[in-house]
Order: sequence, then C-alpha cells, then structure tokens
Amino acid sequence: MISVLHVFAAIIALFVVLLGFKSITKSRFCVICASISLTWIGLVILSWMDLFDNPVLVAILMGQSVVGIYYLLERRMPEKFHIFRLPFLLSLTFAGYALLEIPDSALLIAVLLGALWALLGIAYWYRERVGVRDIVDRIIACCKDW
Repeated sequence: MISVLHVFAAIIALFVVLLGFKSITKSRFCVICASISLTWIGLVILSWMDLFDNPVLVAILMGQSVVGIYYLLERRMPEKFHIFRLPFLLSLTFAGYALLEIPDSALLIAVLLGALWALLGIAYWYRERVGVRDIVDRIIACCKDW
C-alpha cells in the first residue's frame, strides 16, 4: 500500500524532474504546483482503481492546488473581477470534492453556487451605480489590509 512517505517522496521526485524539465525547455510554470497537482491526480486515479485509500491526504493536496489556482488567477485578473473570488474558490472546492465523492446535496450545492455567481454577476453589472458601488468595493476589499 502507498504510504504518506511514498507520496512525499513522489512529490520531491516530481519537483526535481519538473525543475530540470523547466530549465531545459524554458517553460513557465510553478514546479511546486505542478508536482502537487500531478501527485493528487495520480492518487485520485489510483483510488478509483482501489489501489490507494487515503482521501484525507488527497484532499489536502487538492486544497493546495485550489488555493494555488485561486492566487494565480487573482494576480492575473483585473481588480474589478475580484468580486467573483468567493464563488470561484467555492466552485474549485466543490469540483475537487466531487472528484473524490459526489455529495448527496450536489444539486443543491450547484444551485447555491449558481445563485452566488448570478448575484455577484448582477452586482458586477451594476457596480457603477451609487448604491451598489459601495457594496462591490467592500466585497473586492474583503481580503485587503488585514
């Protein structure tokens, strides 16, 4: 059976290999992110084949990828789109969870996320209106200056 030690060793090995690949090809990607992502993707496949059974470890690694994707897009998106940070992060979280197990409440979660996307989409659309601007600015500033 694959242990946590094996998983950590695999991440380190992937890091070394991908670092070499990146330097040879001049590719632009985060070697840590790729190492973590490739590891949990492999573990999910192994778990589907009943060859790995540690959903906590997979979930932790997935969470690292979710946060990495979140921060990557946050840096690259214009600030006006930061109003969508919460639904984006929750959507990524739900997608990661669904890879491991489809919850009984999946449809309700999807509806809730859709409603959140729609509500913030409306706020984004009307962001220049006086009553809405303050709310949008507060949502965008939620993670600043803390």
